[in-house]
Amino acid sequence: MRAHSPTGGAAEPRAADPDLDSLDLRIVSALQIEPRASWAKVGAVLGVDAVTVARRWNRLRAAGLAWVTAYEPGPAGGRLAVVEVECAGHPLDVADSIVDDPECRSLDLTSGGRDLLVGVGAADEVALADYLLKRLGTGPQIRAVRTQLVTSFVREAGDWRLGELAADQAARFTDQGLREPGAPTEPTALDRAVLAALRTDGRMPATTIAARTGVPVRRARDAVHRLLMHRRVVLWTDVARARCGRSVQAWLFLQVPARRLAGAAARLAGLDEARLVVTTVGTYNLAVCVWMRELADVTRLEAQIEDGLEGVRIADRCITLRTAKRAGNLLDAQGRRTGRPG
Repeated sequence: MRAHSPTGGAAEPRAADPDLDSLDLRIVSALQIEPRASWAKVGAVLGVDAVTVARRWNRLRAAGLAWVTAYEPGPAGGRLAVVEVECAGHPLDVADSIVDDPECRSLDLTSGGRDLLVGVGAADEVALADYLLKRLGTGPQIRAVRTQLVTSFVREAGDWRLGELAADQAARFTDQGLREPGAPTEPTALDRAVLAALRTDGRMPATTIAARTGVPVRRARDAVHRLLMHRRVVLWTDVARARCGRSVQAWLFLQVPARRLAGAAARLAGLDEARLVVTTVGTYNLAVCVWMRELADVTRLEAQIEDGLEGVRIADRCITLRTAKRAGNLLDAQGRRTGRPG
């Protein structure tokens, strides 16, 4: 068990941080809409000086309580999967053995009919099958693997909002959705280097990116702008779940008649609690990840879904006991970002 283990292993436990206060939450909310907004702009909208905003954010980021990262939008064609894992060994040990795999994009230790829920991504169908069959499917501590292939993202986790801003404040920030269609092209070496930098820190200044990549500052700035505008890269402002008043994460697995799938998925994507909504091929055809304030809210939400969506059946559900990895970011037992695998 590695000392840096995000699943809690032999690492020295850290004291729990206090919940984020109102200003912290409003800063995070602003950056969820416009992740690279200047501190001057954030401060002006919130009525706080820019130095205070920058100091607050730097404290949150250093403590792993909030961060801006980057990812490539999910590819189509069966290269992403939600994988349920039943463990023969201890779930913490199994999680520790796979959490650094680059194909392991997210990893939850859960209750219910599976021990682990793994978000798997690969470059193509062959690579995905190899990982599922040769890595997950053959582990000595793994009893069973059930794979739900992702066919579409109806709501991505990066689109979820804390909702701590007044409507007029939120309207003053620019969603990174001001996008222009770009012809699909193979990423260049500079594109890959910029993405790697933004994964580390989505707010990394162009001057720092230029120094890392060995290109002029203007070229680095233009590369960031182009990748974001053409949606080759998406920025995501995330937060430690337990510190923002959403202590419960639940996964709901639904079976929906095919003719109602698109409508049901769109309705679910509109729920404030919904972090992620994906259509799948497997035992279920719809998977939803939600963040709730209390455990009892899960039952309430299930009733709301079943009453409001005709023909929809919640076939299974589970509660996340601990998240070890999210969008490639390693998390500790308190849900704080500790870094990224090398």
